Amino acid sequence: MGDFTLQRNRRALEKYAAIKRQIEGLSSLRHVVQLPPESDISDAQWRAVEQKLKDSEGKFLTLLNAGSRELWSQGAKQYSADSNALFADIQVQLPKAYAFFDTYLDVLSQRYMPEIGRMLRGCDILALDAIQRDHPALKIIVPPLVYLDRGFGASTIREGVNMPDKTPNPLPLIQIPYSKLFDKCNLTSILHEAGHEVMVRLGLKELLPVVVGKALAMAGAPKEIRNYFGLWMSEIGPDFWTFCNAGLAAAGGIREILALPQGMVFHISWSDPHPPPYLRVLLNFEWCRQVWGKGMWDNWEREWEQCYPLEKSSAENRDSLMKMKYYLPVVSRALLNTRFKTLNGQTVTELFDMKLLAPAKIEAVVNQLKNGGLILKGLRPCAHLAVFRLIKEKGLLNDLQLDKLMDKWLINLKNN
Repeated sequence: MGDFTLQRNRRALEKYAAIKRQIEGLSSLRHVVQLPPESDISDAQWRAVEQKLKDSEGKFLTLLNAGSRELWSQGAKQYSADSNALFADIQVQLPKAYAFFDTYLDVLSQRYMPEIGRMLRGCDILALDAIQRDHPALKIIVPPLVYLDRGFGASTIREGVNMPDKTPNPLPLIQIPYSKLFDKCNLTSILHEAGHEVMVRLGLKELLPVVVGKALAMAGAPKEIRNYFGLWMSEIGPDFWTFCNAGLAAAGGIREILALPQGMVFHISWSDPHPPPYLRVLLNFEWCRQVWGKGMWDNWEREWEQCYPLEKSSAENRDSLMKMKYYLPVVSRALLNTRFKTLNGQTVTELFDMKLLAPAKIEAVVNQLKNGGLILKGLRPCAHLAVFRLIKEKGLLNDLQLDKLMDKWLINLKNN
């Protein structure tokens, strides 16, 4: 009996040590990944991720140690049954904690690809630049992390949103499909996803439907149209933030990104927070027009209408889309001109230097190519996308030349 008890206790101690090692592995992510400096994430990002892992590790170690001390104090007979139950319970819960670890392991492992890892770091800088503005709520956001995943478009998991294991996400995660790295002029998608974080932090996610709804009501818009635009503000808001960051690059990009089959472009649904692409693209052109007057967006609009004539939509949708299109200038003015208490009485555009995004300013930068160089100094990283968009629209470089230029730019991108 004595030998049996010793063997049982030895096995229990071995089990305790094995589980303890598994728990302590939660805080080993940085050591496991060991990213090279040229593609590593920032110290602020590491602190945010590691703190969540250390918190989880501490919770399990406390449970393990407190439970084991109590069981061991009760003697060998009680120890055998109850300790097994404690260890079994921890073993069931621990994989859920490792789901968070595994998610970031997968995301960060992408950065071992020499070129893509450095490009993703450049994408991080774009995402952070899209957020950083002179407002207290935007100064405390942990820098976003961009990674590649399956799917057609970009998406985000905002800071604080629960991960599958119920751990609050410690920093904004922005996913883009790999194909976006071959289409860098449309990395405006990253700015849109960063805009989702901003809308929540500034309280605009709740305010924009109210502001736009009032403007539409004053313009005599029917209730159904007011309600639709209220629903769509959760996506129009980030679109508008993208426009404020990148100007004509936002409008030029969205017309390419949303060049979808006609049925999708004209689709209207109460269950979808995304506006019909038909209207979403036209609204971007309207922002350009109201800020800068006539420009290339007028030609873009004519091309868009030729590719997607309303007579190709269903009779029901056609009538609704025509009415909604009529009110786009009202929606645009509301977004451009409303002053918000949450912004200390400023408009959204006053958080940006829109003069630097003026097409004439961007064209002056682009014209440097004629002398064999391109100096982007003085422009924020997001505004660089406007420069590259204009290069593309003017046909100054072919697609392969522009892609190579943007490869080099993205890899060497530095935050202002």
